[in-house]
Amino acid sequence: MLESLISSAYVGNYDFWAVPLALPTPLVKALLPHPTSGSPLASSSSSSSQLSLLEPQEVHTASPRVPDPGEGHSWVVLEAGKQVRTGVAYVPFGRSTFHEAKLEVPFLRHAQQSSSSSSTTNPTPLTLKSSLLFSSRLMRFSSTHLTGLRSHHAVCIETPDSYEAMDWMTIRVDGEVDVPQARRWSEEAVRSVVEGYWVGENTGHNATKFTMTSLSPPRPLPQLRVRLNLPAFTQLPLEQVKALAADAGLAIADNGWVELDAAGFALSEETHMQVKALSSL
Repeated sequence: MLESLISSAYVGNYDFWAVPLALPTPLVKALLPHPTSGSPLASSSSSSSQLSLLEPQEVHTASPRVPDPGEGHSWVVLEAGKQVRTGVAYVPFGRSTFHEAKLEVPFLRHAQQSSSSSSTTNPTPLTLKSSLLFSSRLMRFSSTHLTGLRSHHAVCIETPDSYEAMDWMTIRVDGEVDVPQARRWSEEAVRSVVEGYWVGENTGHNATKFTMTSLSPPRPLPQLRVRLNLPAFTQLPLEQVKALAADAGLAIADNGWVELDAAGFALSEETHMQVKALSSL
């Protein structure tokens, strides 16, 4: 993939909110590539995927500081912010500034990791960048066709206390939210995901990671109200989304949106890209 060629020159600054959310596991699995997506990560003959969720004990072993999401639930992570002068250095007009938001599924195993004997018993956790949202149509095109990620254009509105990717997600500070301390991620746990190796629908045989250098101290965000358009993110009909959420008692509105309480961190980071073969992880 082209990403392996440009990775050493890909740099930028990313100011963003990182927000973990516990969702019913059937919904989280629906965020993985499925046959109708046309992704090589999904089998064309069944609903099986080359990606699978790690078992709870495997997550605890790999990331002991990550809280328990609760029975029947798994974690996803939202990132929402602004990329500043991000892109390929040393290339005219290779860097730009734009808003970017994403929904990620962490703590995954890829089938290609089993080709490495060391990863069979203790695989490096991977994160799927399930959906990316860009304010820039050029970046949306580049992310889809050059990097191999499922990407969409979205109008993004950011204030000091909120972030909205219209028709997709809203995150806002809400003083009435009370997230139990046991469900709040530490900064270390958040960084284990946002700085970990990731894959996308069409990223081939490689995994990518961003090494980050903090530009300012992280700021806790203990009281957040999050709204997600689940049919948009899962690419499934509304009734199917409701059925997947029903057993966990998660209320899905008639328009497909769900509202959740959350806590996270505001981060400001200088980023550099690295690429590695999946079989070596």
